[in-house]
Amino acid sequence: MEKIQRYLQLKRSQQHDFLYPLIFQEYI
Repeated sequence: MEKIQRYLQLKRSQQHDFLYPLIFQEYI
């Protein structure tokens, strides 16, 4: 979960709504 949060924080500035689901699908 730590990796997801860190990755989201970095990409959050760019396209949070778009990357959020993509990351979750890969990790979960």
